[in-house]
Amino acid sequence: MPECFRSLDVARISGHSKGVKTPLLLLSILTLNACCQDDDVRASTVPKRNIVPMEVKERAQAAVQEVVNKTIRGDFQAALNSMNPEFLQVMARPFGGPQRLKAQLLRQMQDMGKNGVTFQAAITRRADIAFEVDYGFEDLIVDGKKVMGEDGKPKQVARYRKWMVFVPTVKDFQYLDRSTKPAKLRSFRKWDFEIAISPKDQEKWTFVNGNGMNALQLRKVFKFLPKEDKEFQFPEIKTEELELK
Repeated sequence: MPECFRSLDVARISGHSKGVKTPLLLLSILTLNACCQDDDVRASTVPKRNIVPMEVKERAQAAVQEVVNKTIRGDFQAALNSMNPEFLQVMARPFGGPQRLKAQLLRQMQDMGKNGVTFQAAITRRADIAFEVDYGFEDLIVDGKKVMGEDGKPKQVARYRKWMVFVPTVKDFQYLDRSTKPAKLRSFRKWDFEIAISPKDQEKWTFVNGNGMNALQLRKVFKFLPKEDKEFQFPEIKTEELELK
């Protein structure tokens, strides 16, 4: 498993030293080593950021729920295809590119059942935290048409070009703990969040799991975000064991 894509260690959660690691996009911990934006935008101050409309947050939540539903049904390819490309490029560099990394992750996801892990349900919760990101230049569009300058080239305007929405999730899964004899079926509930990202002009949501994410890692991809973790108000991340009835 690549260092930048740590898996959920069920054994560690359950308190045992021996167990099975279960990689899944929506449960993974992303650790980013280095990344930068393509645009060479220079600014002495942070450009003013507008409030993200509630309807955008709701669409981001719906997009996360759609992928979560597919993943719970075993469509792991849909989960992999929904990974945010900027973060995926960073993760895949040491492993020969995104396609090779995705193939490796898919094989590991498909082996989860053999390792005693099954997923029962997953839901999204209301998204409260969101930001405008990806500040840069783009063509000025008025009434659906490009505005041309006197030099015959499209006029450009600097603005934030993407949405970033933190969507809280709750996932239930079971784990067959083979460290005991006889083996014991254990049930867990995990609270975490997905970071949904989409261009503004044509929404197409992609995702990064929020486990292990902090301000520094986010700013390596998107400049002008807050510098301190407390300014993000990250959704709660925790795991608890449930009593089986």
